[in-house]
Amino acid sequence: MSQEKAQLIAPLGNVTFTGVTATGVITATSLSGNITGSASSIVQGTSITAGVVTASSFAGNLTGNIQRLADSAPNISVGVVTATSFSGNLTGSVTDLTSQPAITVGVVTATRFSGPVTGDIRGNVTGNVSGVATGNVTGNVDGDITGNVTGTIAGNVTGDVTGNASGHAGGLGVSYNGGWTGAGTSQISVGVITATVFHGDGSTLSGVSGGPVSQQAVTIDGAATSIDLSSGNLIYATQSANTTVSFANSENGNVYFVRVKDNNTTPRTITWPSRIKWDGAITPTLISDSTAGDSQIFKLVTRDEGVTWYGKEVFESDAPYRELWMWGRNVQGALGQNDKTQHSSPVQIPGKWKEANAFSDTVMALKFDGTLWTWGNNSRGMLGQNAPQPSDLSSPTQVGTDTTWSNATGGGTCILAMKTNGTLWSWGYNYVGMLGQNSTAMKSSPTQVGTDTTWSQTTGLTSKYAIKTDGTIWSWGYNNVGGLGHNNKIDKSSPTQVGTNTTWSKVSTGHRQTAVAIKTDGTLWGWGSANNKVLNSSDTNAKSSPVQMGTDSNWKSIYQYSEGIQAFKTNGTLWMWGLNEFGQLGQNNLTNFSSPKQIPGTTWTGEAFTGPNFTLTTKTDGTLWTWGSNDTGQQGQNNTTKYSSPVQIPGTNWDYSKIFYQNYAEADIAIGIKQTS
Repeated sequence: MSQEKAQLIAPLGNVTFTGVTATGVITATSLSGNITGSASSIVQGTSITAGVVTASSFAGNLTGNIQRLADSAPNISVGVVTATSFSGNLTGSVTDLTSQPAITVGVVTATRFSGPVTGDIRGNVTGNVSGVATGNVTGNVDGDITGNVTGTIAGNVTGDVTGNASGHAGGLGVSYNGGWTGAGTSQISVGVITATVFHGDGSTLSGVSGGPVSQQAVTIDGAATSIDLSSGNLIYATQSANTTVSFANSENGNVYFVRVKDNNTTPRTITWPSRIKWDGAITPTLISDSTAGDSQIFKLVTRDEGVTWYGKEVFESDAPYRELWMWGRNVQGALGQNDKTQHSSPVQIPGKWKEANAFSDTVMALKFDGTLWTWGNNSRGMLGQNAPQPSDLSSPTQVGTDTTWSNATGGGTCILAMKTNGTLWSWGYNYVGMLGQNSTAMKSSPTQVGTDTTWSQTTGLTSKYAIKTDGTIWSWGYNNVGGLGHNNKIDKSSPTQVGTNTTWSKVSTGHRQTAVAIKTDGTLWGWGSANNKVLNSSDTNAKSSPVQMGTDSNWKSIYQYSEGIQAFKTNGTLWMWGLNEFGQLGQNNLTNFSSPKQIPGTTWTGEAFTGPNFTLTTKTDGTLWTWGSNDTGQQGQNNTTKYSSPVQIPGTNWDYSKIFYQNYAEADIAIGIKQTS
């Protein structure tokens, strides 16, 4: 059956064809019906009225509905589009839409959208969004949002949000500029927020911002202290007076109040604003002591611009400190009581101390603030006060003004001390170069030993020993029997390394030119004089270089005195050997021993000191024990009875103890340190 065909040339008026297939060129003012094929050239300004249009491309103006596009991603290049819906891909600008059109597309790439968007935006938006998005934004917005977002923003917003965000903002990076006008009523439920200002009741906010916190320092030195919170929400307050605190310019959010008290024992009070509701309805107790480093932090939260605050103490560092107690002989004021009265039971030295050492009626003690204090005998300038000799002191006096001292030991009428920067300092008598200054000149104030910054431990009387952080041992001073360990008997006036070993961990010495040391493998070594068999051998010949003492490898710490050795093992046991004339070996007899003998018990701390004729040491339960000579009441028993086995000194919380003596035969003054808080 033949098909009708038509060829139109310059038709007049409207022509309606049904079921007509036209080929060639059609020139018309309007077409009504279905067009299948290509419309490749349309006269400018003409109108096409068609039911269904199937084509690969259009050029010109379209008015009406585009209901279906070709499946192969056709291109639509138009001037003005007026339509109710689109289905397919659009590339280019949509510059003029009819009121409230619905656009259904796959991928939209455009420079600007104006009007409401209903549905999800799943890609990245580069430019401004000035309408309302009621769906989810899962890409990044690199521009401004001037409307409301009621869905979830899962990307980053680098512009300004001037509307309300009522959904979830999973990662906002808002470039804050002049405020967020809609934020007063918006609710944000997020994991991490990085922002300049938060508004709202903050009912579910917790934690601290990941960025910098604005800080301000506040000095509390008067009866009233007003704190302007617009200057910072991290308050670092130093308090030296009782005060009443008030806050100005409160915003919703957190305030952290760090309080540090002045360095004295006078308690300070703070009267807080009455509108602070403290956790548990209990106002926190303020730290009242003066231990260096003590501080506490209070967290204050407001949700109503400071009308009501919720507060709690979130951190407290009330560092434990040590009490210093002394007893025994007091000829030169060494007991620190501002007198020269002898005491046969412990008396306290006022203040809070870190540690103390002593020798020949000279005491040196450190406080937690890094200051060094001395008192007692000053016959050779040992007190470091740069004062004429003798000028004894019967109460603690600070050495200079430095606050970086870390350790001080003494012996042979001179002192060695270290600072926190690893430097070594010395002063006092120097007749064989014990000060390590490469001279024999006496010093009455601290003088640095060389330029090294790696010293970690010192000990010694007329022969000095020190360990560096690299595990090496160094010695200098008196060396008549080879006690310096250099395989000779030459005195040294500056530090000289002992051998080449780099595994030393502990060293101790007595006045008999004998040194004992422990290596990191737990083995015990000694050198120098062996007259009293303290080198753990029947051989009494002096050793001018280190020799191992026994085969044990579980030694923890060691303390030597002129006539013997006190050593601790890692299992908590205590061992002693040497002379035992006064029962100082704790064996309940007066027998000398040239090899280690155990003192009963397995809970000794390993921190102690022993003198030529009696011993003080502590147990892990905080008890303090003593035995040996007691001529001046140095055993703290309120008597002068000798004890050849351990007896307890009254009290608990003893941290460690020290002994020192006026001469090499009599140990007659004791130091005890109590741990407290």
